[in-house]
Amino acid sequence: MQSVKDNLLAAFRYLLKPLVRLALKNGVSYGDFAEALKKAYVDVAVVQITTSKMVTTEEGVSLITGLTANEARDALQAGDNAKYRREVQHLSPIPAILTGWYTDPNSTGPYGVLLDLEFSRSKESPYSFTDLASAYCPGVSPRALMDELLRTEAVQEVGTGVYRAIKRSFVPEPLSAASILLVARAVHNLCETLEMNLRMSSAGGKGLIERSIFTSHGISKKNHTEFDKFIRERGQIFADDIDNWLSDRDVEGAMDAMQVGVGFYHYIVNEDDEQGLSKELPTGRD
Repeated sequence: MQSVKDNLLAAFRYLLKPLVRLALKNGVSYGDFAEALKKAYVDVAVVQITTSKMVTTEEGVSLITGLTANEARDALQAGDNAKYRREVQHLSPIPAILTGWYTDPNSTGPYGVLLDLEFSRSKESPYSFTDLASAYCPGVSPRALMDELLRTEAVQEVGTGVYRAIKRSFVPEPLSAASILLVARAVHNLCETLEMNLRMSSAGGKGLIERSIFTSHGISKKNHTEFDKFIRERGQIFADDIDNWLSDRDVEGAMDAMQVGVGFYHYIVNEDDEQGLSKELPTGRD
């Protein structure tokens, strides 16, 4: 039997996958994500310490989180500074290789005209993409770089083993601050509800309401289109009823005010993620 910790780690890997997909789409590296996770650990530890009416210290944060004392100190000193970053956060390989391609004299011709590059050096091509990668992204696989440039359509193959850069800069999928905030709050509030409902104090139906309705065998694409229409119509009625109820009671200046709300969403199961979860938590679909 797996321990609670093992089960939680399996669940974390599962629930993080949509967030990792969002991160990768928008240029957030593992290091960036890890740094954000580290800061979240420190923030929660600080709240737990202060709630216990204890003095927050580097040693205390280190003990609770498992971070080193130096890591705890750096995170505490950073506070809410948006410029807090790890030391190794430099230009990532994709922007670096594109910048080099457009500016290096070896990959540009007269008047700055961009040259097509063969992947490997040949008699006809004394300077290749592999040379460019070695100069601007040392230690990174040239093939992996090329695969990513092709995937993001920053480069195109114009002949067998010959490539042309068509975008000077790597622009991650654009997202507005408002849309990112919407996602952050929706995921955070759902996780808050589920975490609260796992507490001993919530046993016996004392937690917050959370309901999921799902198929056992799946529905056809045609039925899914109808289902989408159905829940939009019925969901809007439900949302309007809740909004009307809250609006009558949402008054400014209440001494014991609590920010509350209800969220609901339509989901489609990601089978790849689900299969991964079922291997670690066999009852994941029960």
